[in-house]
Amino acid sequence: MNSKKIIFVIILIAIAAGLAVYLKENQTDNKNDLEEDLTSQVVSEYDPLDITLDFYEKWLAAAQESSSTPFTNKLFEEPLLSSGLRERLSKMPEAGTIDPVICQDPIPEKIRTKISYELPEEVQMFIFSKEQGSAGQSVITLRKLNEGWYIHDISCSKEFEEPKEFTFENEGHLLKDSMPAPYSSENWHLIYERDGVQGYVVPLFFDTGSNCGESTCDINNFSETDHVTIKGNMTEAGVEVKVLEYVQ
Repeated sequence: MNSKKIIFVIILIAIAAGLAVYLKENQTDNKNDLEEDLTSQVVSEYDPLDITLDFYEKWLAAAQESSSTPFTNKLFEEPLLSSGLRERLSKMPEAGTIDPVICQDPIPEKIRTKISYELPEEVQMFIFSKEQGSAGQSVITLRKLNEGWYIHDISCSKEFEEPKEFTFENEGHLLKDSMPAPYSSENWHLIYERDGVQGYVVPLFFDTGSNCGESTCDINNFSETDHVTIKGNMTEAGVEVKVLEYVQ
């Protein structure tokens, strides 16, 4: 049996194993969602970025006031915050520590945001100062519930970290015609490893902005089980490929 066939068999076994892991993860995620009190969670149909900026601008304005604070104004009771986050913020001291939402000392004049990643059910952003030389940032995670979004969590990072250019970057093997059901053989897929587990599968979408080396990708030049690294942006349908690099 040649090396291509060996890789192909390994990939099919990995896909089967990956499906089992996926189903198990979904069951675990559903259980965790039940443990989080979402029965009365308020959501917004606005864009996650708009939701984030609206909340942060209110909090920042209150933090800059000399006669009040976000805590005396009870901004931690914002309905779009998760129940766990509201409870945690309500127990934060008003003085003596870094603001748990702005995450910077001193409080900046203005803030800006950058997307860390965007997934169909979750979005994460970095919030930091517009002023130069200001250390620290807040990391805000929003989750989708029904047809809207809510702020699931806010955490502080001591030093600013530039978000990755791509929301998806993984090494694996290409597969198309041999994809087993329920996957479609009309698209190329990447079979890759995550957290030490083989068999994760994601559809790949190429356009004129997809680069393979020094030129635009030609999907007709791909071969089954090609070993590649894919860089792109995750969407609900799959990965919009920006860069494909062959692994030697």
